[in-house]
Amino acid sequence: MKSYRIRAVILRHLYEMRRNPSHLTNMIYWPVMNIVVWGFFTIYLAHRGTSGIVSSLLAAVILWGLFNSFQRDMAVGFLDELWSRNLVNLFASPLSIGEYVTALMSVNLIKASVGMVLEALIAWFCYHYNIFPMALAFVPFIFNLVLFGLAVGVAVTGLIFRYTTKFQVLAWGFAGLLMPLSCVFYPLRSLPRLLAPLAWILPTTHCFEGMRQAIAGGGFSMVHFQWGIGLNVAYFILAALFFRWMYESARSRGLLVKME
Repeated sequence: MKSYRIRAVILRHLYEMRRNPSHLTNMIYWPVMNIVVWGFFTIYLAHRGTSGIVSSLLAAVILWGLFNSFQRDMAVGFLDELWSRNLVNLFASPLSIGEYVTALMSVNLIKASVGMVLEALIAWFCYHYNIFPMALAFVPFIFNLVLFGLAVGVAVTGLIFRYTTKFQVLAWGFAGLLMPLSCVFYPLRSLPRLLAPLAWILPTTHCFEGMRQAIAGGGFSMVHFQWGIGLNVAYFILAALFFRWMYESARSRGLLVKME
């Protein structure tokens, strides 16, 4: 892979962000509105003497916002190329698919991080919840969330490569399908027995279980981190193989030039 090609794709998306208000909406507006709404809800809970739940809820909102934004923007970044009729231009150049995905991952990680920091600052200044002292304990779980978001984004992008915009709804909706089983706002033990095994095989579940343990004073959960990283490795390999399969299928059928 050539670093200058990766930088070129990153710059292409950064230049578009300056001119396209929809990117600022996804990066700033929705994370801010999300933390404001949940912040008011946690104020209500705090008045009822449930301060421990408040801490878990606000931390969960911030971390889920990171995962959702990163996973969504991986697929939406590719859709931007379709909507702007730029796909043929990209792949007519020496740019490889690995370089393109690396660049897309880099720029979307920056965007998701901006949204997460904004949410954390609003939670600190407006609702007196400071997540930064816990940041060191959260870093391994944030890393797992980013890896899983990348795997999901790559898989959804592969579907769009093969089936074009028929599957574009998954760019926004796939995280919502995972949310009930990811135990974002409630512990794993709250789920029915039938659903608990499904939740256990999601890296997101282990991230939020580990986060709650750290907030409750139980320290860093090596078990949940190891489960999360192991599942992420497996899912990332499957996502990469699936993406390559979808890409080669689209290329062999001549779909890359028909997508536009």
